[in-house]
Amino acid sequence: RPVAPLRGIGVVGLAEEPAVHGSDVEVEERIGGPPLRDNVLATCGNCTQRHHALMREPEADRWAYSSSGAMEVDWFGKTETKYFQGARIVEGGKGMVLTMAPFEKVYLMNKDIPTSSDFHDFAVLQLVGNSISVDVNMGNPGAGCGCNVAFFLVSMPSGTGWGDHYCDANCVGGSCCAEFDLMEMNVHTLQVTSHQCSDYQHPPHFSPSSACDHGGSPIVKFGNGTSDFGPGWKFTIDSQRAFNFKMDFPTEGGRLQGNITLTQDGKKVTGFMDNLDSIKGPLSDGMALVLDAWHSEDLMWLDGGVCHRPESCNMKETVFSNIKLSSLGDGPAPAPAPGPVPSPAPAPSTCPGRGSCGCDWAARSGCNGDDGSECFCRCCCEQKGGSCRWSP
Repeated sequence: RPVAPLRGIGVVGLAEEPAVHGSDVEVEERIGGPPLRDNVLATCGNCTQRHHALMREPEADRWAYSSSGAMEVDWFGKTETKYFQGARIVEGGKGMVLTMAPFEKVYLMNKDIPTSSDFHDFAVLQLVGNSISVDVNMGNPGAGCGCNVAFFLVSMPSGTGWGDHYCDANCVGGSCCAEFDLMEMNVHTLQVTSHQCSDYQHPPHFSPSSACDHGGSPIVKFGNGTSDFGPGWKFTIDSQRAFNFKMDFPTEGGRLQGNITLTQDGKKVTGFMDNLDSIKGPLSDGMALVLDAWHSEDLMWLDGGVCHRPESCNMKETVFSNIKLSSLGDGPAPAPAPGPVPSPAPAPSTCPGRGSCGCDWAARSGCNGDDGSECFCRCCCEQKGGSCRWSP
């Protein structure tokens, strides 16, 4: 698929709304908080984006929000605090608002930092044998034609050390790595896509572009002209109202599979991915959860069954809430106690202690492959007999 454009946003004076082509023009119902006023326009290249100034009307308690990025996540049966630094946190700390303008990209982190070159700073999702679910609310009218609201996984950090350490299978920003798109969507369609890189290694690793599947396979699509997903009551899942997305990753007959379920008011639609072995390595080791929303005049690969070129995204926000990870019983246990180690435990003073590192990943996956990072040493020093490459 085409890569997401890189944008610089600059605020300019009030101007007349641009003509809308191939998009939905309706009265907005805000879903990410109270009504905003003092709308201004922001330009980005050859497009014009709607940008809301941060002046708010009096709000109800439900929409009291935090800008710290701290968000509660159901992490295998335990409520844990993770961070989408810079995001607007709502619904009592259980939801976040993803904006189209200004362009926003956030990573789920173990610490209150925006990104990192250290794999262990990311709250990576290990989904083989496990399940992820999240509530989605695009609202009415919701993100329309030409908008791509993305909730996806990548094998961050990149091996290049550039910028924010981002990478994906389309090499956006110059770094390539494995990618799994749990949701790329607008109110007309929702698509799930696997993008493997054939030379996968545990992050940080830089894959050549030729090793990565840019188009993706397999692909499961809902809506886009069918009755299972779309805007309004006539669709099984009304995309302009809140719904739940859930994806299970069981191993059947020695092969990794994917089961997708969208539910709303007792109704559901399902999708199935038969063979995900090509992405099993990244999903076993753990992938970083990324949320961003971008737009293009040509998203025919996503919504071409309903929309027409040139598309004009209406720049609406989306709320994601109640992120939940759970075990299916055939994958890594959610939080087992570390097993016995072959060598005697070192004296307490030998190892540096956990500090601010989140070490649940070590209990679930073990401590193989010392990558020289601080958090590997802090989390795995005792299991490795008091020996690790990093030192304070």
